[in-house]
Amino acid sequence: MKRILVAGLWTSFIIIGGVSSVLAAPPAYIDPNTGGMLAQVLIVLFGMLTGVWFFFANRIKMSFNRMMRSFREKKGGPVTQEITAADAPQENNLQ
Repeated sequence: MKRILVAGLWTSFIIIGGVSSVLAAPPAYIDPNTGGMLAQVLIVLFGMLTGVWFFFANRIKMSFNRMMRSFREKKGGPVTQEITAADAPQENNLQ
């Protein structure tokens, strides 16, 4: 019982000390243009990530499908084969 009381007092002391130190800190000054700078950086990062995604989309999908197929094979489940259509013969339009 004594341990519980001592632990509760220490926990209360830590919580009260933490809350009082947070409330005692002066509010920080944030420059008005900080949001604009942050938006510029985030827009560029978003554009780069979407560009990478569109450029490597097929490779990312193939890698994901290959990884999922290997997980299915390890489980011993049925493996589905992808069916690809044969290329249609090209017509020669030379006249």
